[in-house]
Amino acid sequence: MKVNSKREVVVIADDFTGANDAGVSLALRGKKVSVAFQTPFTGHADALVINSDSRALTASEAAEKVAGYGAEMRQAQWQVKKIDSTLRGNPGAEVEALLQATGQRQAIIAPAFPQAGRTTEQGVCRVFGLPVTETEFASDPKTPVRHAQIAAVLAEQTALSSQVVTASTLAAALTGDTRLLIVDAQSDDDLDQIMAVAAACDPRPLLVGSAGLCDALARHLARPRPLLAVVGSMSEIAQKQILRVRQQQNVRSIFIDITDLFRDGISGYAQQISVALAAGEHCVVHTCSDHAARHQIDVLCQQYELSRAELGEQISTCLGALTSQVLESSNPAALYVSGGDVAMAVASALHAEGFEITGQVARCVPFGRFLGCRWQGPVMTKAGGFGSETMLLEVLHFIEEKMSD
Repeated sequence: MKVNSKREVVVIADDFTGANDAGVSLALRGKKVSVAFQTPFTGHADALVINSDSRALTASEAAEKVAGYGAEMRQAQWQVKKIDSTLRGNPGAEVEALLQATGQRQAIIAPAFPQAGRTTEQGVCRVFGLPVTETEFASDPKTPVRHAQIAAVLAEQTALSSQVVTASTLAAALTGDTRLLIVDAQSDDDLDQIMAVAAACDPRPLLVGSAGLCDALARHLARPRPLLAVVGSMSEIAQKQILRVRQQQNVRSIFIDITDLFRDGISGYAQQISVALAAGEHCVVHTCSDHAARHQIDVLCQQYELSRAELGEQISTCLGALTSQVLESSNPAALYVSGGDVAMAVASALHAEGFEITGQVARCVPFGRFLGCRWQGPVMTKAGGFGSETMLLEVLHFIEEKMSD
C-alpha cells in the first residue's frame, strides 16, 4: 500500500532549548510535534525538530553533523534550519551543509525575532535596537558573536554568495543566482510576508531563522486551507456552478485549454494551481471556457483523430495526472472532483485502492477519502449534471467553516 511518507515540517536546531522554541508554536496550533535527539526517527509527527547539539562544535564538525540529517530533511514539505537570533553557533557552515545535503539551491535567512526585541535592519542583527556586537552576546563564554552584519558572520564559514533584501523584494531576488538571501525584518508582519513568498516557491527554499520565523511558519500553516476543485464535466449546470463561485474574491479560476493537454502542457498549469493554493485561494480547475465550448467536441475529435470516448478518456487521464502533480507539492483542505470519468482518473493517478464514504457535504456531494494512497485528505465527488447553481459555493463555505485548522 502506498502512503504519503512526507512530514509537513522538519527543523534542524543546534541546541535543545532552541529546538523546543522552534516547535512550540506549531504544537499550539494543533500540529503533532516531536523533538528528536537522534535519527532516524520513526515516530509519527507532523513536525519533527531534530536537536543537532552542534552550537559549540567547530564549524567543520557542525557541518558534518547536520549533513547527516539530509535524508530526514528531504522528506519534508517545509525544511527549516533554526539558528540563534543573535547569530551564535555555526550558521554559515550548517546552512551550506544542509543546502548540499538537500539539493536546495537557495536559503532564505531571517534571524529576526521581533517579539524578543531581535530585529534585522539593512542586514545588521540588532537586540533592542543595538547591534548585537554591543550587547552581552559579543562576550558569550562559549560562542561569542564577532560581527553584527549577518553576511560577515556567514562569510566566516561559507563562501556562498549572499545578498541583503527586504520582504518586499525577496520574490524578485529568488529568481537570481544568489544562494543566501538575508531578509530584513522588524515585525511579525515582515516575517509573515517572507513566509508567503516562500510558500509560493516550487521548490520551496531552505528557511533559516530563529523562533520568530518558526512562529511565522506556524501562523501560515494554521490559516484555513483552500479547496482544490477539478471540474471535468462540460454540463451546463457544472458551468453555472463555476460561474457562481468565480464571483468570490478568494477564488482563482484556471481554465485548461484542451489542446495544451495534447502538447504536454501540464507542468505550467500545475505551477499556476500551486501558486494559487499557496496564496490561500480556492482553486477551480476546468476545461470548458463557455457555453459554446462543449459543442466543439466533434472538431477536436476530427483534429486528433479520436472518437468521443477516446477524447474524453485522454482528457480525464491528463486531469488526473495534473491533480496528482499538484498534490505532490500542495496541501489543500480538500479535493473536489466533478465528473465521474475525471474522478476515477484522479483516483487512478493517486493509486487509490478504493473510497471510504464518511458523509455528505451537500445534496449529491458524497464526502470521504481515498484508500491506500498517499493523498489522505478529504475528497468530495459530484456527478457532472447534478446539483443547483449554488452547490459548489456551498462546498466552499463548508471548507471555510468546518475544515479550518
